[in-house]
Amino acid sequence: MPRWEDWLFAQKPGFWGELARAPFWALSGIYWLGVKARLRAYQKGFFSSEKLEIPVISVGNLTLGGTGKTPLVIWLAEKFSGLGLMPAVSIRGYGGKGQKSLTALTPGSKSCSALVGDEALLIFQKLKKVPVLVGKNRVEAGKKAEELGAELLILDDGFQHLCLKRDLDLVLIDGRRSIFEEKLFPRGRLREPVSELRRAEVLILSRAEELEPDWIALLKDFHSRAKIFKFRYQVKNSEELAGKRAFAFAGIADPQDFFQLAQRVKINLVGSWSFSDHHFYKPEELRQMEKQAKEKGAEILLTTEKDAVRLEGFEPALPLKTLETQLDFFGEEEELLEFLLSCLSREGKDAQGN
Repeated sequence: MPRWEDWLFAQKPGFWGELARAPFWALSGIYWLGVKARLRAYQKGFFSSEKLEIPVISVGNLTLGGTGKTPLVIWLAEKFSGLGLMPAVSIRGYGGKGQKSLTALTPGSKSCSALVGDEALLIFQKLKKVPVLVGKNRVEAGKKAEELGAELLILDDGFQHLCLKRDLDLVLIDGRRSIFEEKLFPRGRLREPVSELRRAEVLILSRAEELEPDWIALLKDFHSRAKIFKFRYQVKNSEELAGKRAFAFAGIADPQDFFQLAQRVKINLVGSWSFSDHHFYKPEELRQMEKQAKEKGAEILLTTEKDAVRLEGFEPALPLKTLETQLDFFGEEEELLEFLLSCLSREGKDAQGN
């Protein structure tokens, strides 16, 4: 199914395509003025930023969606928990109905994606024992984390949330697309000008299987102080799904990436449907997909783990499977973790005046 965002955010649509998108260029100029004014207001102290007693790590990006923030948040929380640190996760809960007030998901809590959003529910289901604090107000979430005894707060999608001071900013960049060719919203995916990458201490290139040779060198020239890492997705249940005839569907930022990953692990895609990010499926849509899947001879329905949490109550006639993914840091996992720990240790000493 065609998506309007794929049309709007096309990087090289040609002369007539750019002409059709001309109104969005004008809106991008207005948006740029608003972004710069907000950043300057924080720099000059017109807007204040609050500091927590516990360290804060932000996982964010400079573009709209689709860089792997949520999987990285889960990875970080698992690693810090394994080291004996108690983390908590703060997430806005995009797509949920409860964003305005704070919802604390703690061990034993029950919730649904309609209330807290698909990403928050997925994080909670994956981590189980880690508190997940859902709501727009990140300062309130941070204070709740401290009340719950957390020793570290991880902000999901926190790079633009300047109201809360952070000790470390990790920014993810899609390794398949040049960040220097991206355009500012609404003409393109950029939330902020590329120059704002220099606020980050760590840059992480996601989906880095086919990284251009000079990509990292360009980033180092642009932001020499940043530590740069990269990761790719590995499928944990590839042996179970390889060779299956699957009808795939996804409502994420980049469904094509999901379809390509499925094909990479030898799943035979007989058909696919794409939806906008955070799409909540209607019963008639699911019935139509199931009908088409049967007509095409599919053995299974295939979707993402994030989509699966939005399918409460759906009982398909065909088996419903997900790609269970994990992050692979090209052998630099321990180096990344050690660097983060050293940064947090240094910030802790600075806070104590040592």
